[in-house]
Amino acid sequence: MNDKNKLFTGIDIVNINRIKKILLTKKDSFYSRIFTENEIKYISKGGHKATTVGGIFAAKEAVSKALGTGISTVEWKNIEVLHDGRGKPYINLIGNGKLRMTDLGIESMDLSISHEEDYAIAFVAGYSNISPIGNIDDSIKMLLPKREKESHKGTYGKVGIIAGSKGMTGSVYLASQAALRTGSGLVYTIVPQAIETIMSIKLTEAIIKPVKDNEGFFSKESLNGILNEIKGLDVIAIGPGIGADKDRLYIIQEVLKNYTKPIVIDADGINSLSFNLNILNNHTSSIIITPHPKELAKLLNKSTRDIQENRIYYSKYISKKYNIIVVLKGFNTIVALPTGEIYINGTGNPGMATAGSGDILTGIIASFIGQGIKPEDAAKLGVFCHGLAGDLASYEKGEYGIIATDILENIPYSIKKILE
Repeated sequence: MNDKNKLFTGIDIVNINRIKKILLTKKDSFYSRIFTENEIKYISKGGHKATTVGGIFAAKEAVSKALGTGISTVEWKNIEVLHDGRGKPYINLIGNGKLRMTDLGIESMDLSISHEEDYAIAFVAGYSNISPIGNIDDSIKMLLPKREKESHKGTYGKVGIIAGSKGMTGSVYLASQAALRTGSGLVYTIVPQAIETIMSIKLTEAIIKPVKDNEGFFSKESLNGILNEIKGLDVIAIGPGIGADKDRLYIIQEVLKNYTKPIVIDADGINSLSFNLNILNNHTSSIIITPHPKELAKLLNKSTRDIQENRIYYSKYISKKYNIIVVLKGFNTIVALPTGEIYINGTGNPGMATAGSGDILTGIIASFIGQGIKPEDAAKLGVFCHGLAGDLASYEKGEYGIIATDILENIPYSIKKILE
């Protein structure tokens, strides 16, 4: 979805006999209150016809209705009805001290006026090209490099998504597709063997790598297959939809021991860490965890309320203690670095509180890392891009109707916005 023209309309009808009475009894005060100097000149040149006056008056009312402001915020003389060389009417919006017309997001307005002996009618169609966001800060823009002409799919990273279980295929799909939509050259989706077929159907562009499982779930028997598949990858993400128990904790622990490149841990991967958070000690890879407040509360044995009331403190605390990057999701998502630096994201909206949204963020961050962006920058850029995709989805569909695939489909447009 690109920014699209938004259509807004207004219509008004005026009784000509009413205008005639006004012109007979209080023409001067009426003109002074309602019309600009240019409009009065036009009316005077035409002989002060009631039909002309009624048409311009109706046009002003129609414009106020199209804007949704009424004649209060936008005053009569802020709406000027002019005519081009062919006599075609058009709108000139004049700012005042209270309101600049550009604040209304107006790009253009079309006006049509018609009248007969008893009535004048005006119809307005307005267009705007309102973006759901303002200007993107250069500090974000500089994190996303433009693509080189001399490149190929290997240039843009080999990403591994270790995710899913029987009945939990959506999370795998969303994370993998998010990585592809963010620009990854190759995405290897590592799943329990039981869901290989369905994932091969759902994911056309990803490379499906099934491993031995136990009744549709990763188990200790899956480890050798996982370790074999992640060799040579640039980054891996682990956790969405895998379930949380000590078997999954064992897999994560062994992956941390054997894989030295960046790792993104999300969802059930984080829940599994709650069995023994100390496995994060002495790691050699760059680790990013992406908890929502309840998951972080479980990790730290705190209440969700404690986390929400001290979001920055607990993000910084766990980041520094375990030398990891923490992405605490929610309103104003926080990225905390072991150095103590924090980044607070400004994109996103309540409509993104929907199943699968976090899986998409995982795929986005992993993709940026795979493309060679430093993990700390990938985390910042990832949350910004993710939130912006949600804002674009909200702009099109409203906050109530957003589902995860709406966010997914808007990833390319969010990246395009950043690059503008």
